[in-house]
Amino acid sequence: MKKKLLFICDPLESFKIQGDTTYSLLLAANESSYEVYYSLAKNVYQVNNMIYSDCRRLTFYCKSYDKPNLFEPWYSESEIQILRHDIFYAILIRNDPPFNMEYYYLTQILSYAEAAGTKVINSSYGLRNFNEKLSILNFPKLIIDTLVAKDYRSIKKFIDKHEECVIKPLNLMAGRGIFKISRNEVNFEVIIESSTDYYTQTIMVQKFIPEVVLGDKRIFVINGMVMEYCLHRVPQNNQIRGNIAVGGKGEVKRITKDDYELVQEVAVWLRTNNIIFAGLDVIGNYLTEINITSPTGTRLILENTGLNIPKIIIESI
Repeated sequence: MKKKLLFICDPLESFKIQGDTTYSLLLAANESSYEVYYSLAKNVYQVNNMIYSDCRRLTFYCKSYDKPNLFEPWYSESEIQILRHDIFYAILIRNDPPFNMEYYYLTQILSYAEAAGTKVINSSYGLRNFNEKLSILNFPKLIIDTLVAKDYRSIKKFIDKHEECVIKPLNLMAGRGIFKISRNEVNFEVIIESSTDYYTQTIMVQKFIPEVVLGDKRIFVINGMVMEYCLHRVPQNNQIRGNIAVGGKGEVKRITKDDYELVQEVAVWLRTNNIIFAGLDVIGNYLTEINITSPTGTRLILENTGLNIPKIIIESI
């Protein structure tokens, strides 16, 4: 009998399959002879200590190595089935941020499934406790000067010291809400007010890294193993954000010796904390994020090198 995998993810019809890593993970799971099911996060619920989901079994019409056909359906789905967590060999959480209270509650619910022996990837504990921005603070020697705060005085003092900085929200993705700011910025106070929601929301402020104009690298780690190719994301049109979602240009590159040495310490930490799949963002010689909720960017690597990172992830389960 085939083992069953459940993907908790965003609506399939919303996928941009030409670059979506969850799409590739679904196909890789199917090719590895799993029965593949999916559910929306809102359809996962708990009765006493048992977890249920309203889910659908998926049938696929293509392979992970195929170039996505944007004009043909790539899957069909069964009628809704109400299934208990313990029939699944593993549950993969692939919801995009924001990380909000509903996402937090989902990790709490799934922790009961883990306690009963069902694998959850990435682990509910890791998703709940290791914020993608804040986690870099575990590696002070690898990061640029960084402030986490919400009060005006601390933020202004930090920016005055470093002159040029970047402000980031702690719960978003794809470059959303990121501002470059300097102490001479005409909208200085407006940017800080907006970013902190009038000093009620904690943010991250970092010294500006000039090398960002050359792009950043998304380096993938699977079960503690650093992948040999990375996605180099280059900002376009005078942007400082290289995220593909905001128009950055993606290039596939082999990681350098310096890249490997930079992220190796993080890779050991990820494995220790049972985080199977992560995407580490590096600008210049600095670690800037540890993405563990729904890292993406593997599709270009597959198409350019044949390295099927989603397949390696599925096999690592």
